[in-house]
Amino acid sequence: MKRPTAAQLRAFNEVAATGSFSRAARSLGLSQPAITAQIKALEEGFAVRLFDRTASGSELTALGHRLFQRTAEQRDVERDAAEILLTVRNLDVGELSIAAGAPGPAMQQVARFRQRYPGIKIDMSFGNWQDVVTAVRERRADLGILTAAPSGSEIFSAPVLYQSLVALVPRAHPYATHASLRLADLVGQALLFRSGRSQTQRELNLALRAQGLSLTPLFWLESREAVFEAAEQGLGIGFMFDAASGRSGGVVRVPIADIDQTFPEHVFCLHAKITSPTVSAFLETSGIAAPV
Repeated sequence: MKRPTAAQLRAFNEVAATGSFSRAARSLGLSQPAITAQIKALEEGFAVRLFDRTASGSELTALGHRLFQRTAEQRDVERDAAEILLTVRNLDVGELSIAAGAPGPAMQQVARFRQRYPGIKIDMSFGNWQDVVTAVRERRADLGILTAAPSGSEIFSAPVLYQSLVALVPRAHPYATHASLRLADLVGQALLFRSGRSQTQRELNLALRAQGLSLTPLFWLESREAVFEAAEQGLGIGFMFDAASGRSGGVVRVPIADIDQTFPEHVFCLHAKITSPTVSAFLETSGIAAPV
């Protein structure tokens, strides 16, 4: 039976993981034409299409996605082998990919890690809750950092900090001088809600239901940055976890009296990743004791 070569699978897995032929070439230390030739030989040899080429990069086809799910572990094994062989140099070099929901908590942990291991190359990506979970489960990210980590026997997670859900009030708004707000105070106010799989919005919705309140927002916005920008421009009151960003600008973070619990920010990964030297080192610098 005809089989793909190791070089073809290596090129395929790198393009699938990075989303780009050029990034895959840089990661593997090859030229882009060499990567393109390997993918072309693989696709033509089996009469299949594994990637759809787009203006922003390369996206896996349905067949490509199936193949990556089965072969991504090969990429991990090669990277882990290189890191193990380099441990004699105290992780002077290596790679670590992290997907996170919010920049604030993630950058705190990354800064601590970089102080100890400045030679490790870190690839950061940000997205909503589902984006981050999918990236870790599909091995496109070694680690995830999220409020409310996913559950599952294949997932290891541990909290690294606790934060509160606050209202982002424009500085010119009368509520900006309040020590705290109640959810009932938001009735009749211009509000900025998050769309999609936002953990912030999920917790806010739970609190509103507990108070028997149903509020209609002025805007549904996709990203945390859009909510912050709209609040800063005085369009309405938004919401976020207080450690999600260190940005201040033209808003005041006002505590919500009806939401007095704190929410843990977790670092999580696949159990299969814990033995990776860079993942293990990141957990250690975050104060997390990984299972033996």
